[in-house]
Amino acid sequence: FVKLRILATDSNSCLRGDTLMLAMEEDEANGLIPFFVSTTLGTTSCCSFDKLTEIGPVCRRFPVVWLHVDGAYAGNAFICPELKPLMAGIEFADSFNTNPNKWLLVNFDCSCLWVRDKFALTSALVVDPLYLQHGYADAAIDYRHWGVPLSRRFRSLKLWFVMRSFGISGLQTYIRHHCQLAKRFEAYVLRDDRFEVCNDVKLGLVCFRLRDSSDKLNEKLLSNINASGKLHMVPALVNGKYIIRFCAVAQNLTEADIEYAWNVITEYAGDLVEKSTTEREDQEITDKVSEMLTKKQKETLAYKRSFFVRMVSDPKIYNPSIAKTIPSAKHHITKSVGSSLSEEHREVADDFNNVEDSTITNSSWISWPLAFLFQSDDGTCHN
Repeated sequence: FVKLRILATDSNSCLRGDTLMLAMEEDEANGLIPFFVSTTLGTTSCCSFDKLTEIGPVCRRFPVVWLHVDGAYAGNAFICPELKPLMAGIEFADSFNTNPNKWLLVNFDCSCLWVRDKFALTSALVVDPLYLQHGYADAAIDYRHWGVPLSRRFRSLKLWFVMRSFGISGLQTYIRHHCQLAKRFEAYVLRDDRFEVCNDVKLGLVCFRLRDSSDKLNEKLLSNINASGKLHMVPALVNGKYIIRFCAVAQNLTEADIEYAWNVITEYAGDLVEKSTTEREDQEITDKVSEMLTKKQKETLAYKRSFFVRMVSDPKIYNPSIAKTIPSAKHHITKSVGSSLSEEHREVADDFNNVEDSTITNSSWISWPLAFLFQSDDGTCHN
């Protein structure tokens, strides 16, 4: 069976030669046979470029390995001479594909495939029963041997029409215009301290996000923008971060459109950040109040526990008669209630007043309130 192994990339989302070499050596050591390496020029998520100049020589060290290069989006840009350095190392490729429907004015679907050795490809796919044989096999390429379905739609005609209508110079102008607009959008992002650019902008794709913010906040921003119907973008996950992808590919895109798009983004970002800041401040206040209440509850509970421990540990609490020997309410009783006391209760108060202050101790003050509660109406105490 065949096992697919996905390799880690560097900080710029590029596959490097040393990573590939280590993985292939590990596979061989485990009894596996590396036979196919798939790379990308212009990765979908962030338009990064694998280092073919490093990967190619590694693949050459394993004779059975087929090196494929996927340039579905970026491959269209290589029609411009100044962008061809991005495909450095392409000479090591055994196959290469690009999709004109992504950036070359052709409607979906349309893909172009190049192979170094067509016989290596067709020998694995050829199905040639007698009823499919014909007399022109040696005179023309029989594309039924290039794929599983044995047939295909006539996709090449629409590509031919585009090439004849725009010409090479027209298509080059089209690609360059989009690259310039992407750079303009990148400049907007870089001038705003609230945002950061998350990729190396080389073609028409700009990846960005709110600086020092959560993935959830960026996801909310994109959701709000798309829901408005004013602009549509899609996300990606790059180096573990949620990013927003702005791609300049519309046929009639202008600088005014770029400015409009940026105004929409900043408008919704401003509203979201302001709301988020308010919510964060409210949450901080709520957390602070909650912390204060929790602290107060803990202090109250600790005080009650301390009070209870001291109360039950005082042996005098079990002797109710102590209510007549502890002057805890000495001045309070006579001054606060005065003549309103009955004769019997006045005698009790007088007894309190006659007790010397020296009899008050730390170990007996708690007993007074409870002992007072134990008193009967006649002034005596119950055990």
